[in-house]
Amino acid sequence: MAAPGRVMGEKSLKKKGLEEEAREYWRLSEYDERVQDQSHWLGSARWDRGRWLAYGDFHRDLILRFLREHAPADYVGRLREMAVLDWGCGGGANLRALCGIFGRAAGVDVSEATISQCEKQLRLLGCENFTTLCFPADRPEKVLERLGPASFDFVFSAAVFQHFPSKDYSFRVLEVMEQLMKPGACGLIQVRYDDGSDKLRQKESDYAKNVIYMTSFKAGEFAGQLKKAGFTLLASPRDLDNPEDRHEYSFFRKGLAVSSVHADPFPGESRGRRGER
Repeated sequence: MAAPGRVMGEKSLKKKGLEEEAREYWRLSEYDERVQDQSHWLGSARWDRGRWLAYGDFHRDLILRFLREHAPADYVGRLREMAVLDWGCGGGANLRALCGIFGRAAGVDVSEATISQCEKQLRLLGCENFTTLCFPADRPEKVLERLGPASFDFVFSAAVFQHFPSKDYSFRVLEVMEQLMKPGACGLIQVRYDDGSDKLRQKESDYAKNVIYMTSFKAGEFAGQLKKAGFTLLASPRDLDNPEDRHEYSFFRKGLAVSSVHADPFPGESRGRRGER
């Protein structure tokens, strides 16, 4: 039987290898149309102008609904004074929408080509209140070094955590987010939930093959990561977009202690269908 230290070392090397695979994969966006599509480039395969704009508008409206339901009474009225972070901004569909409701917006991504595409589209649309940052996929802590602690009032991420190389990596990103956020700041993150199928099980190898369904969370797993990172989960409804995508939306606040979590803050409403990465 292998010694415990050796087993742990092998697991660490495997995770590091997947992070490097992820870094190389998203670099392909410079010329690979499939990766550009997965990164939500305007004009790529699925992303005609109408769908691209609607995707961002969907998440903008969802953010506002969560804020009205769960944030302090005066929060929404102060959004134009606040700064928002879009982790995994891709081609800018969501960042464009965030620029319209927050005073300042920052988008971070792991691909230089995708960041350039994001900047291009937002400038063409007249957005001026944004900045971008490209960071190494295997070093998410660089975002904190560059942007600084307690810089954001809200953090957002959609169609990103499902592509992370491991759940450990997911937690690393949450730890960085916690430090980037101001006390009392809010956030909304979309993840895939594990429905027990082989497609949604956690993948442990071959990042390029499994990128679309790389990381999914069993019931309570992501809530546990949020709590461990220093957040209070306020709501975690599922299937607010396309039920076949198995999306769970976690709305949380930094450092706030509450007694209950609302599984579905919008009961009885129909679920739409939206594109994803």
